[in-house]
Amino acid sequence: MALRMYNTFTKQEEELKLSDTVKIYVCGITAYDYSHIGHARSAVVFDTLRRYLMYLGKRVVYVQNFTDVDDKIIRRAVSEGKTQKEIAERFIEEYLKDMAELNVIPADYHPKVTENIPDIIAAVKKIIEKGYAYEVGDNNKDVYFHVPSFSEYGKLSGMSLEELNKHRIEPDPRKKDVKDFALWKAAKEEDIKAESVFDSPWGKGRPGWHIECSVLATKFLGAPFDIHGGGKDLIFPHHENERAQSYALFDVEPVRYWIHNDFVTINGEKMSKSLGNIIKIRDVIEKYGGEVLRYFLLSAHYRSSLDYSEKAMERASKSYESLKNALENLDMEISALKTFESYSKNCGAEEEKEIREFEIRFREAMDDDLNTPKVLAILHEFSTYINNLVTRCQSIDTLETAFETFKRVCGVLGLFEKYERVPELKEFVDLIREREQARKEKNFRRADEIRDLLKERGIHLIDTPRGTRWKTDRSYRGNG
Repeated sequence: MALRMYNTFTKQEEELKLSDTVKIYVCGITAYDYSHIGHARSAVVFDTLRRYLMYLGKRVVYVQNFTDVDDKIIRRAVSEGKTQKEIAERFIEEYLKDMAELNVIPADYHPKVTENIPDIIAAVKKIIEKGYAYEVGDNNKDVYFHVPSFSEYGKLSGMSLEELNKHRIEPDPRKKDVKDFALWKAAKEEDIKAESVFDSPWGKGRPGWHIECSVLATKFLGAPFDIHGGGKDLIFPHHENERAQSYALFDVEPVRYWIHNDFVTINGEKMSKSLGNIIKIRDVIEKYGGEVLRYFLLSAHYRSSLDYSEKAMERASKSYESLKNALENLDMEISALKTFESYSKNCGAEEEKEIREFEIRFREAMDDDLNTPKVLAILHEFSTYINNLVTRCQSIDTLETAFETFKRVCGVLGLFEKYERVPELKEFVDLIREREQARKEKNFRRADEIRDLLKERGIHLIDTPRGTRWKTDRSYRGNG
């Protein structure tokens, strides 16, 4: 089975026919405030896709832009008496901190709009020259893309002409058509205050929102490229406009597969500032941890809405802990068997076949339109299997195969990135055995002395029906 995903452009699931190198562009944030869990969902979904493609042996070139010049950034800059650059750089840095906590792999390229103004100006000039755009105004001019010049406009969003006319939000009597949108905006007073003005053939101004992604995606990936991702709120107008611009520039369909994730709702309501229910990424991470939030974001199919609540997060936390405990139990067993040199070959071929079957099922679920809820269900089955396996199997090879498989599959979901193996404790074998003997003889004082002695060295002993096991300080804290 090959990877199949839903293509927004064709309105159907398709097999992704990809070469050895896969080129992906995902729309980044507009850097004017701390990022919320809706941003986190998009980042985690496409990071997981990227990881899976890498798991399949693909080389992935991943680009995510930063919008560092925009009306919202400018308004905040003016209100705080800062420049647009100061505001944008601050929130880009904070976003990257959030992404690190979520184990999101940094993009290969993180281009900013302000660092690519000459390329954007060149693209706007080319679109005008090819008859798709026009200038309006006197000294400092606006440039508009003329939507009727692109006959396929609306195909990505699937909107009718009537719907398209209704959705335009930038009235301007100088437009040739109500649907026309800005490629370049003439400088306004607040732009000048925020130091957000650039020289151009049309006077002083700044780029429109949509043109940046056409330019930055194709600058780093060429046209056409493989996958364009983002939240479904970007389908219209942003991605519809981006497709029109890119087609005007290159005379080819710019993207092979358009993939969009659904929203995060809060207790059944859409997140919005007017409702006061925006949940910042960092606030959730502070309470639950980055990997628990990541687990939660993958617990629903990416094309389904995901409702955030404290109850949902508590469930995610417990589910995450059960997977982590299985990994640690398996690792502790391997460490103990190596330390005491008590391993044998009382299991093997049948168990390794069963372990392989879990990975096969994982791939089938991922190939099925990135079905991460099904993958998580398979991982919980696998964790139950592991917890049983450690009670009956003393084959190091088999247990290591189970560990490596479980860790590898979890790694595709971005889980347990910071996990550190439980060490062998051969230098403490005599002490551990002395403690076990003391417990048998009900000499609990001596047993506690040995336990406390090892605890001072960062080793936490755990008594199990199979004998003494342990964690070190770092693994004891939970490994991320």
